[in-house]
Amino acid sequence: MILDSEERIREFTDKGWWGTETIVEKLYTRAVSIPDREALIDPYNKKNLVDLEPTRMTYGQMIQAIDRIALKFIELGIQKDDVIIVQLPNIVELTLTIFAASRAGAIVSPIPVQWRAHEIIHAVDLTGAKIFVSSHNLLGVNHIDLARKSIGENRPLKHYITVSSGKSPGALQMSDILSADAGDAAVLTGCQPGANDVFTLCWTSGTEAIPKAVPRSHNHWIAISRGAVQSFLPDQECVYLSLFPTINMAGLGAVLIPWVLTGGKMVFHHPFDLVVFLQQLAQEKIYYTLAPPALLDALAKSPQWATMDKGDLKVIGSGSAPLSTWMVKTYQDDFGIGIVNFFASNEGVGLYSSPSDFPNPEDRASYFPRFGGKGLEWTAESVKGFRSRLVDPATEKEIVDAGIVGELRFAGPTVFPGYYKAPELTEKAFDREGYFRSGDLFSIEGEKKDKYLFQGRYKDLIIRGGVNISPEEIETLVIAHPKVAEVAAVGYPDHRLGEKICIAVVPKVGETVTLEEINTFLSGKDIAKYKYPEVLKIMTALPRNPLGKVLKREIRESLQAKA
Repeated sequence: MILDSEERIREFTDKGWWGTETIVEKLYTRAVSIPDREALIDPYNKKNLVDLEPTRMTYGQMIQAIDRIALKFIELGIQKDDVIIVQLPNIVELTLTIFAASRAGAIVSPIPVQWRAHEIIHAVDLTGAKIFVSSHNLLGVNHIDLARKSIGENRPLKHYITVSSGKSPGALQMSDILSADAGDAAVLTGCQPGANDVFTLCWTSGTEAIPKAVPRSHNHWIAISRGAVQSFLPDQECVYLSLFPTINMAGLGAVLIPWVLTGGKMVFHHPFDLVVFLQQLAQEKIYYTLAPPALLDALAKSPQWATMDKGDLKVIGSGSAPLSTWMVKTYQDDFGIGIVNFFASNEGVGLYSSPSDFPNPEDRASYFPRFGGKGLEWTAESVKGFRSRLVDPATEKEIVDAGIVGELRFAGPTVFPGYYKAPELTEKAFDREGYFRSGDLFSIEGEKKDKYLFQGRYKDLIIRGGVNISPEEIETLVIAHPKVAEVAAVGYPDHRLGEKICIAVVPKVGETVTLEEINTFLSGKDIAKYKYPEVLKIMTALPRNPLGKVLKREIRESLQAKA
């Protein structure tokens, strides 16, 4: 499935920003040359996640496993461009499934482990997925049974594969697939997609009520990951620790694909466990990982961290919340670790402040490089293809002077072609010049006008712990409560998570309602736990402008006054 225009493909290929080799082809080329080196390492606590012992795979074992899964997909009737949904934590089987789907010519759609029936049904209906890979014992929850009961027989999803010990009625066992005879890999000949075919369908929440699917080709991923590698990673084998879920830009674009490009060893971790994290750093000799700002702050303030064995740790990526200048400086000066400040999205926005471009910790904590700015040079050769500009959302005029706030618009080889099966949303997402409207506000800063300073969000997204949550989706669910007359969802400032979900509720006349009542009601909707409201503000009326639009800014301001 190729969604980019021929003109775009030709331009980016001619300029060297896109190539002809897929991610899987790059992986196999390396694996064939180093079959006996370690490639994938499970989290040490895998037994607690899916009731399986952790495994370690060499490159040779990895590609053999990928082929076995891909052959099973084809045996189950998978054809080119069919969609396979996978819902697993960061374990070896998640990565094997991602690559096996492409090896079989399919498109993989990794979804969060927190999703429940409400979100899974939407994903299946939109993508027409044929296979669901998950676990019947994922942190004690039977996701296979949950999906089967909620999806029913009237949808195209017919096959279930489970990753856990024991059996799940009606589901194939991943361990059986991996232990089967190798099969004839020649069957896979001709199944592989091209570099411009869609590789993944990841999910993002905007101001719309439902998650949107973001199609990204092999070239989209390679373009953004290559920039990261050239900016702050060694062009040689090193050890990666995947701390963020391998389902979106953080886990895929900033960790997994860079590993494919550079080689080395990939170590998995999920959900976060401090004891396991520290063990992995020391025992696996981790060179690079991602970590949320709150964790980095806490470690930097811990006396024990200074004396702990940190392995070979040299680079940590972070973002999704403002970074402390003190924290970035402490890691650099006291621990010899460079903190990289990320600002990125599934759609393909990619800004990262690295020590090579911004050696001053104060700059790196506060600013992002103005990639795409005319006359500006950066460490990564590949970011020359990035294009960005600031636009006044009210007038659509481009902003070129420093200190003026505008919406960041982004274009180039990293940017997706549009939301999957959502032409109206796609049309809204791009401006007349073909730039993606990020919905994020920045200003141009610095004597050379080479920096961007984040100023807030034009859209009303709630970002909780780095996860985008649609306020409209929350509102649509809460308004169904029998005691609720009106509701508005906004972000509530939180030091650890960045934001929590706050709902401003106007109860029906004569009624009172509590946060516990609302969340008990939502539990019956079977939604992901991270979407549950955490703060309730009771109001007699929602603030509105003369046209009747809810003034969420006023709600946020009243919350901040109390915070």
